Amino acid sequence: MDKKKFLNIFEGEDKNLLAMVYEEIEMCKRINYQIYTDIFLPPQIWTRLEEMTKSLGVEVYTLGLNDTSEKRVCLFNPVGEEIYSYDYPVVFFTITGGNKFKELEHRHFLAAIMGLGIKREKLGDLIVRDGVCYGVIAEELFDFLTVNLSQVGRVEVKVERASRESVPESRFEENTLLVTSLRLDNLVSAVTGLSRSSSTELIDEGIVTVNYRVRRRRDMQVEPGDVLSIRRYGKYIFNEIVGESKKGKARILLKKYV
Repeated sequence: MDKKKFLNIFEGEDKNLLAMVYEEIEMCKRINYQIYTDIFLPPQIWTRLEEMTKSLGVEVYTLGLNDTSEKRVCLFNPVGEEIYSYDYPVVFFTITGGNKFKELEHRHFLAAIMGLGIKREKLGDLIVRDGVCYGVIAEELFDFLTVNLSQVGRVEVKVERASRESVPESRFEENTLLVTSLRLDNLVSAVTGLSRSSSTELIDEGIVTVNYRVRRRRDMQVEPGDVLSIRRYGKYIFNEIVGESKKGKARILLKKYV
């Protein structure tokens, strides 16, 4: 696949970032050896790459903070070749502090890290749980982070290396909803509490995504396992159909990221 065609597949995404990814894929094929990205890609890019193995000529593997994380680094490997290691160039870490630490939220940690001049694509997702912030960062920046991040807000903190196994899973809030069908506009209406016409407007505005891609077809059928995101309303996993009402409506289980 030539570079122009590759870039055009990812309409609306950062072309400079995509050009870097393309060069890494080409290098992987040229040297016939595995290559890692040193940046965290957003889901609308890495999910598409995973589907493009045949056309790209490389196998694509990803790693993030946990199994449901959005931002991930990629491993490209020549199709059919043995993978020699899964030594992703990232470091998992924790940030801990004093008694007032529990008052801090995700936005406080992210702002403090970004305030050090670290680029967003060099940092993966963050999870705050029971007074501890869990994160993952590009390997070459971990020492810089440990030396320079001494406070979050006015709270003194300490950054330490951690294992991926210590990272908690994402939390979800389960919701059971009734829908007349699995059309996208029906699900958007059920999730937001808006009328069908207002839900259609959200879809037309391009603020509704399914599996991290903007969808504008209101009659698109959403399937169990799909990830539905609606700007200002949150992100949901369509978990399963759990039954049917007496009036024939589908009873579905959605899990909202919290």
